[in-house]
Amino acid sequence: MFEKKNTFKKYFFTFTGGLVTGAIFGLLYAPIIGKKMQKKVVGVTEQVIDKVDELQQTVRKFANA
Repeated sequence: MFEKKNTFKKYFFTFTGGLVTGAIFGLLYAPIIGKKMQKKVVGVTEQVIDKVDELQQTVRKFANA
């Protein structure tokens, strides 16, 4: 009758999209302005890039094993 297809993927991508959207709006409407905000955004971006690189390396290790 009804088929459940990719419900986890659907909810995961919806949650991730909401998380990213919320973070963007949070940064846009934050009480900090100017140079402080720029430094904060750069710091967070660098942390995210580092975490993604670590995750990528971990996935490659498991894929090659």
